[in-house]
Amino acid sequence: MVPSKEVLRKKYLLIRKNLPSYDCFIKSWSAQQRFLGSSFFTDSKVIGLYYPILNEVQTFQIISQAILNLKTVCLPTIIDEQIIFFRYDPTKRLRLGKYGIMEPEATSENMNSCLDTVITPGIVFDMMGNRIGYGKGYYDKFFKSNTSQNTTLVGLGYDFQIILEKITCNAQDVKMNTVISDKRLLHLG
Repeated sequence: MVPSKEVLRKKYLLIRKNLPSYDCFIKSWSAQQRFLGSSFFTDSKVIGLYYPILNEVQTFQIISQAILNLKTVCLPTIIDEQIIFFRYDPTKRLRLGKYGIMEPEATSENMNSCLDTVITPGIVFDMMGNRIGYGKGYYDKFFKSNTSQNTTLVGLGYDFQIILEKITCNAQDVKMNTVISDKRLLHLG
C-alpha cells in the first residue's frame, strides 16, 4: 500500500532537512546545470522560479543565467491566498513574505499569463509527474487557473525525492511535465 501524502511529506521533509549543506550545494548545482542544459531553459523567455527554503534545491544559478541570457525571471508572491508571479529585478531587495519566503514587492506587472516555464518546488515526486508540496495547494490552484497548455511545469528536486510508488492524487493536483533532479531529467509529456 502506498503511504499517504502526509506520511510521505513528513518523511521526505525530514530527509531533506537533514541533508548536509555541502550535499545540498553540490546536488543543487547538478540539478540546476541539468535544467540550464535543457531545451526548457533555452526555449523559455519568461521563467517562473521559487526562492528556496528549508533545504530545497537552490535556484540562484538559474536566476543568474536567465538574467545573463536576457530572459525574464519571475518570483511568486502570496496575495489573498493565491500565488502571483512578479518580475524579479536584481537591483531591488526582496522582502520576507508569508511562510518566511523571500519575494518581490507586488508593485510590478502580474506575469502569471506570460510564463513559458514554471520551476516548481516539491517534497516528493513520482515517475508520472505527480508532486507533493507543503499541503496548502497554492501551486496546484495557480496551475489550474493561470497557466496555458503551452506553459511547461518543471518539478525540481533531489534524486532521493523521486519515488517509484505512484502518489495518490485528487482532482486538485496538477502533474509536472518534467521532473529534474541532480541525477536525471524525466520528460513526462
